[in-house]
Amino acid sequence: MENFALIALTEAIKREADGMVVRRVVQHHANGFIFQTRVVRIPALKVLLDARTPAMYVSGVRPPVESVGSDFLMVLRKHLVGARLLEVEKPLSERIVELRFRTPLPAKELERVTLILELLPNAPNLVLLDQARRVLASFRPLSPQHGIGAFDIYRYPSNDKTELASTRTDRSWFDETGFEEAGTAWLIRAVAGMGPVFAREIVHRHKTWGRLIPDELKDLLNQITQPTTSGWIYTETPLSVILERNDLEALGKAILSPVELESLRRTHSAQTYLTLLEAARFLHDEREVRLLLERAKKPRLRKVRAEIRRLNQRRNRLVQRRQRFNEAAELQTTAQMLVSSGAAMDQRHESVAVTDYFGDEPRTRTIPLDTSRTLRENTARMFKQCRKAARGGKMVENQLNEVEILERKLRKEEERIRAITNWDAWMASGGSSKTTRPGSSGGKTKDKGGSRSRRGRSIEIDGHEVLVGRNSRENDELTFRVASGDDFWLHVADYSGSHVIVRNPSRESELKGSLLLRVAQLAAYHSQARNSNKVEVHYTRRKFVSKPRKARPGLVTLREFQTIKVEPRDWVPGEAPAPDAGDNGSGEA
Repeated sequence: MENFALIALTEAIKREADGMVVRRVVQHHANGFIFQTRVVRIPALKVLLDARTPAMYVSGVRPPVESVGSDFLMVLRKHLVGARLLEVEKPLSERIVELRFRTPLPAKELERVTLILELLPNAPNLVLLDQARRVLASFRPLSPQHGIGAFDIYRYPSNDKTELASTRTDRSWFDETGFEEAGTAWLIRAVAGMGPVFAREIVHRHKTWGRLIPDELKDLLNQITQPTTSGWIYTETPLSVILERNDLEALGKAILSPVELESLRRTHSAQTYLTLLEAARFLHDEREVRLLLERAKKPRLRKVRAEIRRLNQRRNRLVQRRQRFNEAAELQTTAQMLVSSGAAMDQRHESVAVTDYFGDEPRTRTIPLDTSRTLRENTARMFKQCRKAARGGKMVENQLNEVEILERKLRKEEERIRAITNWDAWMASGGSSKTTRPGSSGGKTKDKGGSRSRRGRSIEIDGHEVLVGRNSRENDELTFRVASGDDFWLHVADYSGSHVIVRNPSRESELKGSLLLRVAQLAAYHSQARNSNKVEVHYTRRKFVSKPRKARPGLVTLREFQTIKVEPRDWVPGEAPAPDAGDNGSGEA
């Protein structure tokens, strides 16, 4: 929002804000505040402190995202809830708005406070001042351009440009030579509060009607500060098309104006609204809600794209395997030439010279052989490798087809998520309106019977996630539904106890010494052998654990394993073990 648009918007709010009392202050996301009021004309004043497009406007819309409180929010609530708005002021040359309140606080120095809205690109901020205009608190640290610190008297950021207010009465600021050389760029450099859009409009009017630049600037300022009955939104393509495509970049370039801009008539599409307040509300609410929705969609898109990358890596590995199988399939031709070469089949040869009739022309080839085998054994080995390559090639082709099907599904899912442009569709697709903690499930899942789906106790040891079963059925669920093939599996030997799973997303080849010791102690502790001095614990990869047919819950067999002897010890903080895990352990080793 350029300074000229903010001037007009402030004037419009000033006319509607008579008797405004702050009922509630809400921080509806990290950079957004809503000041709810008891005035029907202004149900809420919204301030967005986005670095690229800071804005202030009238709107009661609250996007369905989880509130994120801050220390500054507590300060605002303490001073402004119940406060009555006395004045709304804006210096012409600064993108800064002052809201002066009378508070219900008993302290004399806090009887009147001022909320400074600094809507400066790349450095937006909220600053709260006491009655003497000393800085009480700020949302972000004060920028060096202020030249002040906490509890100092507030002053605007400094600049060496001509004040916008003085251009109405003084013409000495205008340098015709400098303007002729640089045009619009000179005007922006010379006048404080002048943005590129309205600078181009002034230059356009100057060229169209031939009036002097100071006169055009004065006329435009008069237009903006007078009550307006309309508002305009200018976009490079029609606004309806931008919203339909969810083109956030184009929406971010939209221009809000209190006057009709002649300079944009041929290059931009214009949407007209009854009031400037309505135009500002529509533009900034649409931008904010869509930006927040895109942020909410990012985790799911990131997950889908990670799966696509994983499938691409798998496809590359399969293509390499297919290449090796194709090369092995050529051994059949070599073996046939060796059989028909006339060389002694039961003797060992370093190499055999054969005539290759499979090319365009016959040619002599020398084929090196394994001298530890006879020629018959060499050819038999080649035929065997060829048959194996044929079987492997079919398997690889089937796997490549599966990868293609999965990738198509993921591509469709990615497109479906990207196509969601409103919160209702996002919620219907399974999106959440609340932000969950990293690592949390975001809710409790239930199985078909209605009971909670449990994954056992979960702790972190040496940076690894460790899961411990509570009973036999949970042991089965951990081992055969939760754990992956490369995860590590531990269980006490010869006693009933918990299955212990060590997550292994990086596919490490073995458990490190200290980690192995601690999880083995944990497995021993959560078993019937917890009171023993020393006990043996089996450990292996999950892929070597299987369950016999019709075996009772918790009973498994191990194809291969290793054993470590440890002292039982608990590593689950603040939780006592169950007296009996109800698991008979590994039935066979």
